[in-house]
Amino acid sequence: MEPLATISLHQIERYRGSKRKLEQMAVAFSGTPKNPRDPGKILLLNDPFSQQGFLYEFRAVDILYAEECPNLAMPDGSAVPIVRLWVKKGATALKIVPFHVQDTTESVRDFF
Repeated sequence: MEPLATISLHQIERYRGSKRKLEQMAVAFSGTPKNPRDPGKILLLNDPFSQQGFLYEFRAVDILYAEECPNLAMPDGSAVPIVRLWVKKGATALKIVPFHVQDTTESVRDFF
């Protein structure tokens, strides 16, 4: 999903105060926006090229400001959009970390 589409989809208005005031009210998170299943949520992939990547899930009502950042260039010439979301301090969000499911009981027993 394009950054402007993410911003307009959730009707996030441009912040009109000073940057200092914004920093007092919110925390910035940068990444690639992903299309959520719930229209009231925004998913943000922290680093699209990392093997240690994870997703943030924010409620759209907790986003105080969103801005476009320079795109990341891919080796094939395509570009990955990057946005910076300013999330209200005190909001509850999710950090979704993928992991490989396996039975580790044998290795844990051997360790102890």
